[in-house]
Amino acid sequence: MNQLIAVPKIQIIFPKDGKIRSRKVVKRSNARNTGKYPSWKMQRMMQWESVHEGNAMRILDATPNVTSFTEQPCEIIYTLNDIQHRHYPDLMVIEGNYRQLWEVKTESDANSPEVAERTNFLIKYLPEYGYTYRVVLAEVVAKQPRLNNIKRLNKLGRHPISSFEQERFRRLFINEPVISWGVFEQQSPQSLRHISRLILQGKLSIDFNQPISPATSIRSNFNAQH
Repeated sequence: MNQLIAVPKIQIIFPKDGKIRSRKVVKRSNARNTGKYPSWKMQRMMQWESVHEGNAMRILDATPNVTSFTEQPCEIIYTLNDIQHRHYPDLMVIEGNYRQLWEVKTESDANSPEVAERTNFLIKYLPEYGYTYRVVLAEVVAKQPRLNNIKRLNKLGRHPISSFEQERFRRLFINEPVISWGVFEQQSPQSLRHISRLILQGKLSIDFNQPISPATSIRSNFNAQH
């Protein structure tokens, strides 16, 4: 007979009464650095507890497969080494039916014994409750020039693009599969805004690991999405 292995009891408590966050982040009395980020994807101001969380939010805004994300989404109560702990993940990331809880840490903090033990425990057991768990390194989300590129695209591409304009660009890229950023820069600010939005949506792509410049190549993903 196969021996049944008991899954440790974990409580996941979500905000009630219409609240967005499981705890308040931005307070006047905060001694630590907190702030807000205007997410175009979530259509509201997101609150962050560290600049690293703010950077992660910018990256999620610019990740086409991410449907939605929320900050301080829940409280996790778990018992480890016979001691009850409470943990507030920084973000919940939704990709279709896939739900992932993120904790954003510097590499040194992530490698501390207490955090590493918690991370291993939650990675192992949270899937039994329908969630995966991930520690995202602050050094990775702050990587340049990717972060500056994302900041620029998020700013330019904040507003939706009409289906008419989207179809116009699709046809344009059928004729020219690769067009440089500078071509649209010379046309109008509106063209850059449309191009930026299409990159954020994943319909067009650039190399995020190179600084955006007039020579930056923009490639079509329209066919890949059908």
